[in-house]
Amino acid sequence: MSRIVKQGLLPALLLCGLLALVGCEGDQGPVGAQGPEGPAGPPGPPGGTSEFTYAGYQGEACLHCHGRTVADVRTTGHNVAYAGLDAESQDLPYCLQCHTTGWDTPIAYGVTEFEPSGDDVHGYDDYFGVDTVEAASRRDALENVQCESCHGAMGPDFNAHTPSVVFSTIVDGEVTASCVPCHEGQLDEWQTSGHGTASGLTHEEFVDEFASASCMPCHTSEGFIAAHDPVYASYDFGGDVNFIGCVTCHDPHVGEAGGGNAAQLRAVGAVEIVYTPGLTPGDPSVPRMEGYGAAQTCAQCHHARRNASNVSGQIASGNAHFGPHGSPQMDMFLGAGCYEIPEYVYDRAHSHQNIDDACVKCHMVREVLLHGELQDHSFHTFTPDVGNCAPCHTEITDFDVEGVQTLVLGKLDQLAVLFGYADWDVLVENLDADNAAMSSWQREALYCGVFVSNDGSHGVHNPAYALDLLDNAIAYYQSHLTQ
Repeated sequence: MSRIVKQGLLPALLLCGLLALVGCEGDQGPVGAQGPEGPAGPPGPPGGTSEFTYAGYQGEACLHCHGRTVADVRTTGHNVAYAGLDAESQDLPYCLQCHTTGWDTPIAYGVTEFEPSGDDVHGYDDYFGVDTVEAASRRDALENVQCESCHGAMGPDFNAHTPSVVFSTIVDGEVTASCVPCHEGQLDEWQTSGHGTASGLTHEEFVDEFASASCMPCHTSEGFIAAHDPVYASYDFGGDVNFIGCVTCHDPHVGEAGGGNAAQLRAVGAVEIVYTPGLTPGDPSVPRMEGYGAAQTCAQCHHARRNASNVSGQIASGNAHFGPHGSPQMDMFLGAGCYEIPEYVYDRAHSHQNIDDACVKCHMVREVLLHGELQDHSFHTFTPDVGNCAPCHTEITDFDVEGVQTLVLGKLDQLAVLFGYADWDVLVENLDADNAAMSSWQREALYCGVFVSNDGSHGVHNPAYALDLLDNAIAYYQSHLTQ
């Protein structure tokens, strides 16, 4: 019994000792001294509101959700648009309006003084020339072309911001692209091109014509982007389609430093000839266009679409859309891809194949006087300039070098006469309706003529191949007349 008493007394004695040490203050003792400050925690999400419309700071506010995209944008020329200006240009409003964010006061060339006139009062123009600490800080935050330049200002209520995302360049005459006005010159040029006019179709007519799955990848902005940019492979475009425009060919987000392509082009990969009888896609023997830089973007669409089965079927039975797809420029350039009449010889090589930038060299880039100095400019009319033929061809005034175009047009007319038409234009007008009634051997010759005609260059892209196709078609047709 005594052992039990001793064990029960020990906890009680300890408790009394502790009470004696701390005193009798009730449920809570006195507050002790404050301890040292702990380390700072991670930054929180951006605040919901700001006194400024434009957040600036190179997309810092976007990083928490769009980290990869912001990182990619920082590899583009837009990210160094301001830094790339020399000291004098950094003080010129005409330059700053396109090299900073939030500038909404149009400035004419040569203007050095102005009053901000835009709707927003927190863009770079509103702080230009203002000698305060806050203005200097805001100018630093709004240097370069940033996310908000294209997607709209995020403030003052960040959480209410809905970024502008546009895949069109112009809709029924109204400019929709955020690339304007900084790239107004390119837009004006583009509007005169086949890409910009889409054969004069209204937006509604264009949608009706090209919204099919087979047409979209080359005829619509959304289709091309989905086909060539993995980010948009499964993106929901909302069912709308638009003309080929700025963001169709150019990726606004990725520069060369981030693994992108020159001029921020979306697609510059190799393109195979589709019509290669006896060969399978991917075979090393399949002719392909590759290594031509920016011209590879053009090749993604400007090539014939018919495969061996399509071509043999057309020649055997005719077709309501006879011939290759209407843009076999890549095929003609390479000297391949057309149906070739057996036992005839075809010369495929031509010196134009040695031009590094191929399509771009002749159809876009040339030296012009801009802002008082000669410099290269990429013309988005895509209309070739005869000046680009120099220095290989001197003292020429048109593209009919050595009479090649005259020869090609003459042979097309000669072929049409053999078919019983007054000239090639008349044959084309009746082509789709009449070809089914022809003999298969006639369609063999006809296919070659349509291929040359659809190329559109009248022999310039590859004089040797174009002339061989026509000469052989004419000889083949004539050989049947003597049988």
